[in-house]
Amino acid sequence: MFIKFTSLIIPTKERLNNLKRLVNSVGNYINEINEVIIIDSSSKKIHTEIINYFKNFKNIKVLKSNPSASKQRNIGIKNFNKKNKFLMFCDDDIVFRKNSLFNMNKFIEKNAHNIGYGFNLIQKEKYSFFEKIKKNKFFINNGFYNTKPGVVCENGWHTKLINAKKDHSTMWLSTQACIYKTEFVNNILFDENLGKYSYLEDLFFSFELSKKGSLSISHNSQYTHPNDIQRNDLNFGIKEVVNRYKFVKKNNLNLFKFYLTILFKLLFNLIKIFSFNLNFVPKFLGNMFGLIICIIK
Repeated sequence: MFIKFTSLIIPTKERLNNLKRLVNSVGNYINEINEVIIIDSSSKKIHTEIINYFKNFKNIKVLKSNPSASKQRNIGIKNFNKKNKFLMFCDDDIVFRKNSLFNMNKFIEKNAHNIGYGFNLIQKEKYSFFEKIKKNKFFINNGFYNTKPGVVCENGWHTKLINAKKDHSTMWLSTQACIYKTEFVNNILFDENLGKYSYLEDLFFSFELSKKGSLSISHNSQYTHPNDIQRNDLNFGIKEVVNRYKFVKKNNLNLFKFYLTILFKLLFNLIKIFSFNLNFVPKFLGNMFGLIICIIK
């Protein structure tokens, strides 16, 4: 099974209970994984608790790090067993469904030519006003959005990878739960200049790897993400725009369409605010500041 030749990297911070839940969802397979590296940025107290909880697992080691999802994953990349064939990434707050790893093993065997494999996130679909608008024919026909999952559009936006009904290829993978062949990762690292939330770090990383080979999603390899966090603060609003701008620039995508998309997004958020959704105000202001930063650059 692929996990016998796999290094699993899990960044975490102050969430021992989530780690326990993740490990429990893996079941007995946790002992078959060649190497599990937990990169922890918790307080000294929680860090000690994590070490003590996993000390009886011979294949699990806990490393200390400063907080940053990108930095923590990079520590894992720099320290994993280079003899392993696969590098697997998981967020600490996901839950694998039954037979998910077993199904992924069959999927990897069937698609041995691929370089990356994604698990299938199962979650309730959101049908917000913005979600409906961006699927309008005008936006789709002009490269602002796509109805297919896992597509990186001309403006730099990527479509979701959720609730897949069948296996499919993709242009990016979510580091919530994915696997790469180590021979293709080489010296590619996660961008550590994307801010506190490391927003879009998996898009930067996986899209770069997609230039080396095929990525795909296994619809039978399912997981859930119970802790769906909504970020509406000022800082996230800034990074939401600036990091997308960096992605567009790095990959020579359409800057004009990027700016148009930001303006549409600002307009939709303004409509929400005028509809008395005042919790969007900090994020809206952050988006405005982010747009100004991009124009100045």
